[in-house]
Amino acid sequence: MDYIGKLGGKKTVERRAVLIALAVLTFVFQNTGGLFPSPFGIKAILLIPLTICIAMFEREFAGIFFGLLSGVMLDSFSSQSVVFNSLFFTVIGFTAGALITYLMRNNLLCATIMTAVASVFYSTLSFVVYSAFDPIENHFIFFLRYYLASAIFTVLMTPVYYIIVRAIFKEFKEN
Repeated sequence: MDYIGKLGGKKTVERRAVLIALAVLTFVFQNTGGLFPSPFGIKAILLIPLTICIAMFEREFAGIFFGLLSGVMLDSFSSQSVVFNSLFFTVIGFTAGALITYLMRNNLLCATIMTAVASVFYSTLSFVVYSAFDPIENHFIFFLRYYLASAIFTVLMTPVYYIIVRAIFKEFKEN
């Protein structure tokens, strides 16, 4: 058996290569100033809905690796984090894939719900890890203004990524 046969069919390998390219493109799009709007200084974490949508279609074990890829890219960009993003995205990749495999249906509503939960959890953890002990006047207002607003902005991007990932899966469907 050749190496490609161990990874899946030719279409599976091509699909995963396109998904990796999409993840890298999303990372660049998200982290390059001026490419993606950030109203009032609020930034969407675009890799959250992308990771969840990929895991929903690829399922839990591939979700682990796509989550790890997303987390490593974010950790490489961050000056504060060592492995926070890598761990978080690996967990959400596995969790999203497992939930679709065993409990939920693969549809836009479930993707939106999972993205909302993951985004709020990510924002809350990020706030606690990076900002909770900073000398800020009002921590609660700061959390609402930047971190929770970022989570809401992230959730609004879920339909875009769900449609893109679903289209990729239809294009590269194994016979």
